[in-house]
Amino acid sequence: MTKAVKLNKEQEGKLQQLIESIPKILKRLDHPEYDEIFGYRINTGEHVIEAIRDEILLKFLIANNYDVNVTIDKLVGTMNWRYEFQPLSAAFNETFPKELNDLGVITSFPEAKDNYKISTWNLYGNIKDPKLLFEEYGDSSKVKGSRFLRWRIGLMEQSLSLARFDDPTNHKIAQVHDYKGVSFFRPDKNMRQATKEIIKIFGDNYPELLTTKFFVNIPSIMSWMFNFFTSIGIISKDTLDKFRPLNHGNLTQWFDKSWLPKPYGGELKSIFDLNVEGKIPEYGKIILEKYSKEWANDISLSVD
Repeated sequence: MTKAVKLNKEQEGKLQQLIESIPKILKRLDHPEYDEIFGYRINTGEHVIEAIRDEILLKFLIANNYDVNVTIDKLVGTMNWRYEFQPLSAAFNETFPKELNDLGVITSFPEAKDNYKISTWNLYGNIKDPKLLFEEYGDSSKVKGSRFLRWRIGLMEQSLSLARFDDPTNHKIAQVHDYKGVSFFRPDKNMRQATKEIIKIFGDNYPELLTTKFFVNIPSIMSWMFNFFTSIGIISKDTLDKFRPLNHGNLTQWFDKSWLPKPYGGELKSIFDLNVEGKIPEYGKIILEKYSKEWANDISLSVD
């Protein structure tokens, strides 16, 4: 039934049960007409690419241990969140300050091994005062999210638009968090709270999308970070197992050196020379055009 992930008969039955529950899911939404996840229609009929729709549903099902009822609740929450937060707008309509754009890159390596083809790079050392990241750009207490949160989710959505959910070699992405040059040693209360909130948003709404999360150039004094991830209790063991903390930046074990800049063990000059932009899926574009006027007055934090 599915191309990206092999299922046994029981798992196939659970997925089919979830697919048949789509009308039930839509009826429970605050806005039943808003039926997209990651730019693809989660419905039946026109504009539905069934193979991709089913793979997206499967990701939520796997994340919830094939419990169909729990997965239905999670999907309702995610689709309601997507209407409220407008992640497609964050990815494809909004502009952000240079200070934020300097923190992220998306790369595409078509010849990379399975599910390392698309990566997001978070370059936290490019901000002089990392606390500013959470204080000025990262306060996510506002309903629609702060500039940092909208920028970060926009980066995620753009990277997912380059994935292929029905392709077993490209239905997940890698992430690189580079801490070279970061000057803080221990987080304050605001930073901890902001980090916890961002992790929860990603955990709830972007399941089973991560190949590996690299934490590179980590000084030993920042070991608190991994203790913090474990202690907050909102990251699953499966996700924690995908974390790769490194006290250096050499990633040639996972990526060919001819693809990488010198800071990561490669031959090229700058990671920014490799940046690629996402391409919004067809149905995502329809949704964005439909709701952009309605959302325009709600978005005030994301522009320069």
